[in-house]
Amino acid sequence: METSTPTFDQLPHVVSGLSEKLDRVLDLLEKAGIASHSKQAKPSRRLVYAKEACQIIGKSLSTLYRAVKATNDPIPSYKRGKLLYFYEDEIYAWIEGGRKHSAAPSLAETAAAITAGMKRRPRGGYNF
Repeated sequence: METSTPTFDQLPHVVSGLSEKLDRVLDLLEKAGIASHSKQAKPSRRLVYAKEACQIIGKSLSTLYRAVKATNDPIPSYKRGKLLYFYEDEIYAWIEGGRKHSAAPSLAETAAAITAGMKRRPRGGYNF
């Protein structure tokens, strides 16, 4: 191994040698499965417009606009100018997020839901 410092005239030769060594190291890393020579591709996300989003969720255009502006659990959307954009995978995730529980709610949960929706307490008390 050379320990002397290269001169200005030797720089192109030294850089080409380093480049070859780096290529060999990268090849060895690829064979070992540690590094890939090509860049990792981002997962592709398909952009859809409002009409196609309506077909995905099975609702009309006016219902879609109402769901976008909803205060509780709105459909994830993006707006540039006058157009609404949606990502297909986000729409499917939103649909899956609304999954109902398969088990029936208990009597205490049902009573809590009923009393939470009442505006005032009845005079006779609750009759559960």
